[in-house]
Amino acid sequence: MFHIKRILGGAAALGFACTFAALVPGTASAAPVACTTAPGGGDIAALVEGSQCDSSADGASAAAGFGLEGWGSAEAMNNAAALALGLNGGTAVSNGSFGGAPAAIAFGPGAVAQNTAAGLGLSIAVAAPGSTITLTPDGAVCNGAGIAGSFTTLQGCIG
Repeated sequence: MFHIKRILGGAAALGFACTFAALVPGTASAAPVACTTAPGGGDIAALVEGSQCDSSADGASAAAGFGLEGWGSAEAMNNAAALALGLNGGTAVSNGSFGGAPAAIAFGPGAVAQNTAAGLGLSIAVAAPGSTITLTPDGAVCNGAGIAGSFTTLQGCIG
């Protein structure tokens, strides 16, 4: 029963986060910046007005960081794919390795989403304004409004 609850919680967290991220309207007026590193590509960083991003990946991985009046930082190594979206004052950091596919979304002033994944599977961390959401292979911590879930560790939290 415990494992079923963890699986359903992780699935619900991922579904909620994806739906919420798709429906929240953007209100920023700064130019967005995008940093994408394809397999074998170099490190990329960009800063335009209040938007910044960076991405880094090795020869077998891909990473994408996106900033819109925020900061998105993505790093992928050892067959991983990482995505980070920093919106309207948010800071999102996504680090993936060994087949992990983490996504971090932070929107609003003071929002911080950090997602570190090691091992096969999807994971997501979403932080609302003023919140800090952290997801690592050791567990999830939600300080404030947000959600996190991992299909690799079957751990998550809702704040």
